[in-house]
Formats: sequence, structure tokens, C-alpha cells
Amino acid sequence: MTRTVTRCLRPIALLVVPLMLATAACGKRAENTAAPTGYAASAPPVTIKFWFMPNGLDAHKAMQAEADQFHRLHPNITVQLTMLDWAAALNRISAAAAGGDAPDVTQLGTTWVGGLSQTGALAPYSDAELNSFGGRASFLPASWTATKLVGSDAVTAVPWFVDIRALFYRTDVLRRLGLDPAKAFETWDAMERTLAAIKREGKITPLGQPGKNDWNVVHNVAPFIWGAGGDLLSADGRTPMLSTPESAAGIDFYQRLMGTYNKRDLLAKNSDAAVAAFADGQTAVLFHGPDSVATFRADTNRPGLRAGWATAPMPAGPKGRYTFLGGSDLAVFKGSAHRGAALEWVRFLTGAQSQERYVVGELGIWPARTEVMRSTRLDADPAYRGFVDGQRDGRQYPAVAAWVDIEAALTKDFSTLWETITHTGAPLPEQRLRALLRTADDDVRNAIQQAS
Repeated sequence: MTRTVTRCLRPIALLVVPLMLATAACGKRAENTAAPTGYAASAPPVTIKFWFMPNGLDAHKAMQAEADQFHRLHPNITVQLTMLDWAAALNRISAAAAGGDAPDVTQLGTTWVGGLSQTGALAPYSDAELNSFGGRASFLPASWTATKLVGSDAVTAVPWFVDIRALFYRTDVLRRLGLDPAKAFETWDAMERTLAAIKREGKITPLGQPGKNDWNVVHNVAPFIWGAGGDLLSADGRTPMLSTPESAAGIDFYQRLMGTYNKRDLLAKNSDAAVAAFADGQTAVLFHGPDSVATFRADTNRPGLRAGWATAPMPAGPKGRYTFLGGSDLAVFKGSAHRGAALEWVRFLTGAQSQERYVVGELGIWPARTEVMRSTRLDADPAYRGFVDGQRDGRQYPAVAAWVDIEAALTKDFSTLWETITHTGAPLPEQRLRALLRTADDDVRNAIQQAS
């Protein structure tokens, strides 16, 4: 079955990384050189294959630098790099899982893990191997959700880096309206009051979220479903939950925000357009990832950035505060003839220094390894406060085999919602929204049945 590719992390056009991040990797912490579960320095030379996607602006050069550093530490292991385009990556990796020419190690979008794990082509990591990477406690707790197939105890992927969201806002707009930043976005109700105040003033569009042509269509809605006490699927991954009262309430709240406060033309555009609209001073509030911090700092003279901006955690709904947590994992193919060397490479990439140097310093995104947040001073930088405070609220989708097809179906259904709001300029009435969500449940149910 042909699968529609969905991006858990899109390529990031990072212009400048703050000096404190770019230089953080120069600390004195020793990099991992060997471990009992790895490849001995006395073993014969081997070459392992690594497939990865274009993460960052000069993706191949940045990854080659990591491979070169790894080779200096492990002279008997050479890493052969192959960069896959995001649009073709899942099909290429799936073909390898079905018996094609497979690499030793591959990058996986977090939502791909379930389907690829079901094929049996990925080698489970043993407890000893996971402990050699630092153990579960060394990584963001929520990042382990998408490392194994739902219902299985076999961990077939380990977290590499994460895609986390926070709220960006214009500090000058809140100051002009006399609003306290500590309270303005604390809850859904507080955020809506803030957006309403911005709209009444009439000087700037309150909200600037992307719509139907975004690669994050489902990710943008999910935190509001969870915050209302709902979910996309049941705990066992077998039953769609979009039309339940809780899920419907969360979706309704978000679509009312979009229909009432959002910049209308963005409903037909993507995240790049939404980020640009905020930077250009067209919108006052945006939900986005940490890569935008570096992007905004690289071009501080844009109209929307000169007067000041800051970040806050996603607002809390009636059932809690949540943010979408995506990103990429690392998996070893079961057919690898050099598992020990492959494990050394995974250990290196998930280690603190590579996370500092590559994930934070080169990509400007959030590390999966928690100690790196401190060693790179992300936790002390005010611009990242919304991410630091919000990371504990991260949540991933369940790693079900059908997730890629489920997300494709939901993207279609939610895109219909944004298209309708674009045409009418108003939120969808409750009866029509509930009909749309029943259709979404049917689409998800069909995707689950086709994968079983």
C-alpha cells in the first residue's frame, strides 16, 4: 500500500544560531568512545550505512562533520552517509524494510515508527543497549512514546531530537494594552480574552496560524484535543475518538479561534508564511517551534521583531496543558551485519556533545537529551522560556502501524475545515463541525482496518 508521507520535522532554514548555543559544544565533557554493547577499538575496520533527511540548511555538510568527528573517536568505523529527501524518505525506508537494500542505521520521523516496527525489519534495543545510551531518564520522558509499536514492549527506536511548540507573542502589544504576560496566555480562557482585546484595539491581527496547506495540520490541532480531555485514538490505537464530546470541544475551541481571530489568508498557507507574518508585524501571536528563535534573532530589524517578542508555554485547557512533541528517532535495521558499530553511531548521535553541537548548535532545535538543555544554557535564555516551561507538557501520538495513513486522512478532513472558514470568514457551526468529525472518525477507522 502506498503511504502518504507526512513530515514530523521539516527542513529548517536556520540563518544564525545564538553564540551561546553555537559554542556550547566546546565544553570539556568527553564524548563516548566505547561501551560494552558497542564495537571494540581492536575490532577490524568496517563501514556502516546511515540514511538521514535534510535537517537544517546545509544538511549533508553538517552531518558529514558529525561522521568525521565520530571516525576520529572510532578509527575502525566509517559512516557512509545517504541523504533522503523528506518527500521520498518513508517510501525508500519502507522498501528497505520490505527486503530492499537497507542501511545499518536510519533516521525516522516519530510517526513512522509504528508502521515500520510492524514489518519486523527494525532490531529491538536491549535494556543494556538503552542503558549504554544513558537510559530512559536521560531523555525527555514523552519522547519514548513513539519508540515502540503500541502493545509491544520492544523498543525499536531511540529519541534523537524533538519538535516542540510554544507560543510566541508581541511584548509591545501586550504592554500597550496593559496585559500581564504571565497571565495573558495562562489558560484557554485567558488567551481568548487576550486575543479579543487585541482585536478590539484594531491595530494588528491577533492570531497568525497556518491552515490547510501546512505540513503540521494535525499537530496544530492536537494540543487542543488533549487539553479538553479528548484524544485522536483510544489507548489501544484501535478506535477513533475525534467525535467524542471531549475531542469535539477541543477542536471547536481551536476552530473558533481560527475563525474569529486568525489572519484569514494564512488559512490557505503554511508555517513558513505564518512565521513570516509574525516577523513582518502582521500578527501578534503564533504557535511554533524553537527554530524560530534563531530565525528571529538573525533578522531583528523586521517590523514585527523590533518592538519586542517573547515566548510562553501553550495555554492550559480545562483538562491540562499540552504541546505536540514530534521530531526524529534513530533505528537499527535487523539485517545489519555490523550491529556493534551501528550501536556506537547511535550512542554518539544521542550523546551530549553531538546533541549540543549538531541538534542545538547546527539545527537550532530541541535536544532529546535533557542535560543538553542545561549545558547549552537553553534553560537560562529568556527567549526559550516558553519551551523550557512547556517541555514537560509534551505529548506524542501513539506509535500505531496505521498512523501515517491516519494522519493523511485527518489532514484532509481538517483542511476541509480551514477551507470552509477561509470562504465564510467565520467558525463552523456546531452541527456541521460534528458531522465533519464523524466523517473524520470514519476515515480513521478505514485507515486502521486497511493496516490490520
